[in-house]
Amino acid sequence: MAPWLIWLLVVLGGVAGALQAPINATLAQHIRPIPASLVSFIVGGLALLVLTVVTLRGQGLSGLGAGLAGAPPWSLLGGLCGAVVVTAVIVGTGSHGANATLSLLTGVQLIAALLIDAAGLGTAGQIPIRWPQVVGVLLIIGGMKLVLTR
Repeated sequence: MAPWLIWLLVVLGGVAGALQAPINATLAQHIRPIPASLVSFIVGGLALLVLTVVTLRGQGLSGLGAGLAGAPPWSLLGGLCGAVVVTAVIVGTGSHGANATLSLLTGVQLIAALLIDAAGLGTAGQIPIRWPQVVGVLLIIGGMKLVLTR
């Protein structure tokens, strides 16, 4: 995938994440948080199913199945992590608003991501923590404090 397309997708993901919070929190007012998370995942899953079928590019479902069979079992936990994130955002947005919820979520994600990269747990290999990253995270934590101040 072209680098500019990757960045565009990340930006769109950020916008979608911000939109998702109030949309799912509104749904949760009608059907409760856990069912709202389920509905969100079903709709997203269906969209990804269509996108997968459209973009298989000759790989076929057998190639997809072989790749899935070769993946380590723990790599399937991403869906569980996504369920926790979506549910946390629904509950947090419903009680504290999208801005406060996403600020706290983002800050915690960045701290965890620094540690994950430093441990080399991602596919990019080990990425050591350096002072600019620490300063950046501290600035974000300061920004979170400002956002969470009412």
